[in-house]
Amino acid sequence: MAGSAHLRRTPTQQRSRERVDRILDTAAAIVGAEGIDGLKVSEIARQAGVPLGTVYQFFARKDDIVYALAERFVASFEEVLTGVLTQQDAVPHWRELVDLLLDTYAEHYRSQPALRELWIDARFDPEFLGADHEQNNTRFAATVAALMAEHALVDEQQLTLMVYVTWEACQALLETAFRANPDGDAAIIEQTKVLAVRYLAPAFEAGA
Repeated sequence: MAGSAHLRRTPTQQRSRERVDRILDTAAAIVGAEGIDGLKVSEIARQAGVPLGTVYQFFARKDDIVYALAERFVASFEEVLTGVLTQQDAVPHWRELVDLLLDTYAEHYRSQPALRELWIDARFDPEFLGADHEQNNTRFAATVAALMAEHALVDEQQLTLMVYVTWEACQALLETAFRANPDGDAAIIEQTKVLAVRYLAPAFEAGA
């Protein structure tokens, strides 16, 4: 379900929620196949099998659908990353964790063509992007730091900041990797891991 920020009205009944999900599923499929430029409200309605007026009941304009898709992807990816962290039977070595998280991020990009189009080609309001980075990346950094804090040479507050900086930089580089290649440029992805490890090493290894 989309966040309410870009919905004209919030669906309260199950049938309405299913319609909104169908509209967004269809929009994602179109973006993945044709890019942002191929996204038209009339075509979303046709492919979703809903009246055009139904789409406009929930979304005032195409941009609101795009933002709702972006919010949906942010939420789904946060769930993926949280799942990776909570599924660990034991705290992994920090280098292994870096690899795991970056591989998970890259695989999510590969499996979601609409996500690639949205984050690489869409021109989001800077306020929206800032809120995403501040809220989601800050929360993610705190979760990772809390998991690894007992193995760090720095305090948890410093580690949280270092993880946050690393994740921001890695996101930018991975977007570049997928802008260059729909499957992700392997060399850029590998160098992203190198950058992350070298930046975080002083937090875990004396003399690094």
